[in-house]
Amino acid sequence: MRALMPLAALVSMLAALPLLGGLVRGGDWWVPAALLMAATTAVSALYRLSGRNSLPVPFLQVFAAALLFTPLFAPGTGFLGVVPTPATFGHAWALFEQGVHNINVSAAPVVPSEGLRMIIALTFLVFAVTSDFLAVTARCPGMVGGLLLALLVVPLTVDDAGLTWVQAGACAAGFLALLATDMWVRSRSWGVMVPDGPDPVSRFNARAVRLATVGAAASTAIVLALVLPLAVPSLRTDAFYTMADDTQFGSGDNVTTTHPLVSLRRDLASSSDRTVLTYRSDSDSPEYLRTYVLDAFDGENWTMSPVYAGRDSGLDDVLPLPEGWEQDTGTPVTTQVSLESDAPRMEFLPLPYPTRSVEVSGDWYVDSDTLMVFTTDTPPTGFSFTAESARTEPDAEALAGAGVPRSLSRDYLDLPRDLDESVRELTDSLTENADSAYQRATALQDFFTGGSFTYDLSPPSVPGGADPLVHFLMEDRIGYCEQFAGAMAIMARQADIPARVAVGYTAGEQMGDGRWAVSVGDAHAWPELYFEGTGWVRFEPTPSSSRGQGSASVPEYTSGADVEPAPIPDTEPSERDAPEPSETDEEEPRPAPEESGSAEEEPTEAAGDTAGGAGNTTGMPWQPVVGGLLGGLLLLAAPALARGLVRWSRRSALASPGAPGAHTAWRELRDTCIDLGVDWSLTESPRATALRLSNLGRDGTPLPADVRAALWRLALAEEAARYAPDPAGGGRLAEDLGTARSGLAAAAAGGDRWRAVLLPRSLAPWRRPRIEAAAAPAVP
Repeated sequence: MRALMPLAALVSMLAALPLLGGLVRGGDWWVPAALLMAATTAVSALYRLSGRNSLPVPFLQVFAAALLFTPLFAPGTGFLGVVPTPATFGHAWALFEQGVHNINVSAAPVVPSEGLRMIIALTFLVFAVTSDFLAVTARCPGMVGGLLLALLVVPLTVDDAGLTWVQAGACAAGFLALLATDMWVRSRSWGVMVPDGPDPVSRFNARAVRLATVGAAASTAIVLALVLPLAVPSLRTDAFYTMADDTQFGSGDNVTTTHPLVSLRRDLASSSDRTVLTYRSDSDSPEYLRTYVLDAFDGENWTMSPVYAGRDSGLDDVLPLPEGWEQDTGTPVTTQVSLESDAPRMEFLPLPYPTRSVEVSGDWYVDSDTLMVFTTDTPPTGFSFTAESARTEPDAEALAGAGVPRSLSRDYLDLPRDLDESVRELTDSLTENADSAYQRATALQDFFTGGSFTYDLSPPSVPGGADPLVHFLMEDRIGYCEQFAGAMAIMARQADIPARVAVGYTAGEQMGDGRWAVSVGDAHAWPELYFEGTGWVRFEPTPSSSRGQGSASVPEYTSGADVEPAPIPDTEPSERDAPEPSETDEEEPRPAPEESGSAEEEPTEAAGDTAGGAGNTTGMPWQPVVGGLLGGLLLLAAPALARGLVRWSRRSALASPGAPGAHTAWRELRDTCIDLGVDWSLTESPRATALRLSNLGRDGTPLPADVRAALWRLALAEEAARYAPDPAGGGRLAEDLGTARSGLAAAAAGGDRWRAVLLPRSLAPWRRPRIEAAAAPAVP
């Protein structure tokens, strides 16, 4: 019995692992956590079988986890491979920093690094040790629910998609299994259950009432959980996420927002295609809707400079002129935007650039340098606003003739000094034949859209110690809009072109009623480059074909550059010198975007032929057959394994002094008789039962003397446990029980013995003996 509760606590923690399934990409991130929890549970279960004081259990669990931690996360640093050393702790701290960085810069689902796996494993280790203490030592399994709620809040605050029914159901099932095991263990010490009635009909009615009560309570709870959020609009499904996603910090009139790119990654990685907003526009080809402007590169990420909500930055009828404009020009375009009620709250409005005026309720402010419109309050959901923008069509000749930027308010050419020199060499080689900033810009854009890059929302992980920018530009060349926009903006600054990164949404998809619908999949990032006399101009380095982001569009004014393209440096994976061929080498050369459809089919077919030739043999594949046989054998052995687990769980209680050991031995004797097909009556006294069992030898002869003596001692111990005020301990209970079981099995027929092993009857509740209450006498 003592070993069952640690196992039940382990099951509840394992059932909570799927809660993080939507936050972490891949299928093996949970393995270290499961191994550590299984090790600590084994330590707890084995120690508790001894019957000693439970105080050392947490310390033994931590010791076992430390021995397992070294080979799992810091191999080669421990003494004898398992004992942690100072080098182990140093390596663990480096992994911790790596995991924290992985969490801070990534959006769900995160590609797990070794550091993130370690953080998850240690978190579940702490929870497993705590749940073992609460459920087993303190006998308060209900408090484990608090730990599960803490884990439940993590996906609700990180991912607006929340949890699936499978994830929540698995966690709830694990918790209910823990509570059910605790109740079962407690009931075993209470004795035989009192019957519900004098006949089967009464017992059935009593159980039906209990089942109906449980069903009514569960149904009421489910109905309330589903109906209440509909009746109270403030109870949104993403309420936790909305509270955690409040990204405004600071004091006074200083307002900053952190990680706009994290929101971008989250939207692009979302499995849903829900609509974020709809709008109507006077233009047949609306502009992108810009939300954030990132103007600083810190060596790893593009970030946004602080914006200020002061008296001078309040939203008036007309916005300030865009940088580089001396007067209001362009064709007026009206855009009426309606945000969906189930979309995340937006403190920054998605607006076409350049916006000249905005009609929106509430207190809003505008940043004069970027024309971002934002609020310091918590905006409502599902609100609408109208924006008036100036539609301009930059002229390629005007862009090519733009002079040195003179009207910018600050320097947009700043880059970290420790930027890898190979990036500048690549930029110089791409733009060496360009005579103007415009030609340099189009040369950079053509480099990304020319077919040597691949758009993928799940790019490969960057190897440890590698520079992400260099790896993207020189090695794998796989990424999505964040990498394309950020890399082009960096290279543009190296080419002496002021640049920044804009984050928002593409134009979306036109609907039949004249509206445009923008979904989470239309989240996008693009570079804006500055040209004197024109201002900030959008470029599009992200591939826009079927291999890229389908709603992205390359501006027409970027195709007018008349410049001989410079040869692309010898850095493509197919042309690099490598000691051994790799998968990347086999995939080259990559086709141009416009030929992606036909070009992709041929290598796919060739790969399929190769795979078929290598894998198709005349014999039947042996793996599925062997797997099926093993699965069948495991299924057949399941009853025997379950009966063995019950018998093993009772061994520790046999050494317990007084009534617990005697009751456990008597229950095991009862189940042994039931398994062998021997009658067992609850109306008999222990002595009568022992006397009857002693005469069950073959051919009606008594059992051997040692077996009869063991049965008699077991009966006397059970009798003392029932009626004596202070029953003495049974030091020979385990030995007597083993003798009695062996004697009864030897006296049974061969078929009964095999059935007792393979299909033990005692596992079936309806096979258990019951006390039939006497019916009341009929009244004449």
